[in-house]
Amino acid sequence: MASRITVGLRELWLESLIDQVSSAPAARVERWYALLTHRLWRYGGVSAWLECLDTAFLTALQQGFAASPSALLAKRQGAEPVSVWVGLLKSDPPDTLVSGADLVANHHLVAAGYAPQRLLCDGGLSIEPDGTVSVVNSNLLVFGPFTGAMGSAASVTHLAIMPGDWQAATGMPLAYIAADTVAAAAKGDCLMIPPGALRIEVPAGLAPEAERVAMLQATVEVPGLPEPMTGAMRQMSKAIFTSAGLDGLLYQAHDDVITALAAEWASRPDLVSSILSRRSAAPRNYQFATTKYLRLLTSAPAPNPSLAQVTERELVATGYMPQIITLTGAGASATNPSRLTFGAFTDLDGSGQAVTHIAVTSNAATGRVMAVLPLTDAVKAKRYETLSVPENLIQLGVG
Repeated sequence: MASRITVGLRELWLESLIDQVSSAPAARVERWYALLTHRLWRYGGVSAWLECLDTAFLTALQQGFAASPSALLAKRQGAEPVSVWVGLLKSDPPDTLVSGADLVANHHLVAAGYAPQRLLCDGGLSIEPDGTVSVVNSNLLVFGPFTGAMGSAASVTHLAIMPGDWQAATGMPLAYIAADTVAAAAKGDCLMIPPGALRIEVPAGLAPEAERVAMLQATVEVPGLPEPMTGAMRQMSKAIFTSAGLDGLLYQAHDDVITALAAEWASRPDLVSSILSRRSAAPRNYQFATTKYLRLLTSAPAPNPSLAQVTERELVATGYMPQIITLTGAGASATNPSRLTFGAFTDLDGSGQAVTHIAVTSNAATGRVMAVLPLTDAVKAKRYETLSVPENLIQLGVG
């Protein structure tokens, strides 16, 4: 059984990419940020989160709480659930469904003895030859026994992967899975999914592998190194701090992270000051930003490129510089609303080399590669000519 990720989850990935998607409710975005902080802390420790935070934030944090780290505990807002659950559905929900409440009302199985089951993916992530990133269930999932006279009362056609608060107003299904076989249970029977039978996948696409890995790490309980999440975390944290300040970012972090920060800081008084001291030697390396750039490349970078690997392939020519790109989006895709122009190129040979790919990235410090797109035809500019990317040419999405 393989999944399709929901529109809601694709919206949240875009939110981390373009900072603001009007159709993604703010409370849902805040919940996802809390999950990101929890996953990052769980598999990388408190320092993994702190290292993703803007230097100005860390400076304010040091000034406000170094004398009494326990005061951070007042910033807790009530722990967000971090577990992921599997629910049984009696019909196929539409792709546009992003509400857990709608799922409950119209598609979720209702039967005596039934309850959603917690999903564990302890085997870690897999990356297929075609670039698909996936996880499978590591635990046996047992639904039932069904105790009503009608058993399951309806046939199960699909499954839903859901967060712990999926029935709340901010709850959101993460993925839908079509059952290999439509199944129903009689009274006293159970429905079971053996380990390895349920697969959640994010297919290959324009978003690099690291972005798709981060997407699964942020939403499913799967062990693994937190590095793929750091670019999104740096960018989202910067956006939150800029708009909501020190308290706003602390309020949006997961309560468990705040609790762990207060405890570790109390035992290690130089926890934050040591990071600031190290950054003072090379402050430009830590200027995390939400700004995004469109870069012209002269050949394809590696399949899962770092920002350094992208810039190695970047055009070098007099008159060229990467352009700031604004992305706008609704639903599960984003595009460039404005034309971007590179040049004019003033060397005798114009751009010198032909451009074969374009890439959307953050600045060097943030270190995020959001997409690499091949051009249909390589293009080269003559002397005094420009190269342009028309509005709405770039279409970004995942899944």
